[in-house]
Amino acid sequence: MDENLRLEEAHKVAADVERQIVKAYPNARVAISTESISDSEKTWRAIKDIADGLPGSRGVHNIHIQKIGEKLDVDLHLEVSANMTVKQAHDVADQLEKKIKKADRNISEATIHIETASERVSRELAGVETEMESRIEHIAKDFPEIKDVSGIEIRKFGRDVHLVLRCRFDPNLGIERAHEVTNKIEKRLRSSYPNVTRIDIHEEPA
Repeated sequence: MDENLRLEEAHKVAADVERQIVKAYPNARVAISTESISDSEKTWRAIKDIADGLPGSRGVHNIHIQKIGEKLDVDLHLEVSANMTVKQAHDVADQLEKKIKKADRNISEATIHIETASERVSRELAGVETEMESRIEHIAKDFPEIKDVSGIEIRKFGRDVHLVLRCRFDPNLGIERAHEVTNKIEKRLRSSYPNVTRIDIHEEPA
């Protein structure tokens, strides 16, 4: 929920959700926990909403938000129709960039990569490694202590995602430093993917 929502209002919303669930499923046992939405989540969702409503856009993915100083740097992939011309596609990208920056004045840079929706579908059908796996491997390269990343499992439960992976470290590395590295990786992944609700990183010797 919005972090500025009063506690009493949050309880009322949760109670209403519970009533609706029980009404639809009388035998359901419902437990609702409420959490505030972080600034990065708000920005991520705002970008998705803007792209979904923009004429010519088929949606966006690979949304990465990085805070540099007091400003935000956004990097994303825009999907467009394969029937578009280069100019038409770039016009859509320009409109998206303007709307994103207007919606959040903290965004100073927005790098937009254009690809056709058919390319995206083709890669998924071909079983090519997912974007999330590529992102994990890219992040891991920023930490020389990590010698290898493997065992990546992406488990989906509705809109929620549970991520499991193994990081193999230099055998002589201190466990405290290994924990620091995995914590940094987890924070960066959560920033990039707000729908990841659980991350389990196993630290192992290389």
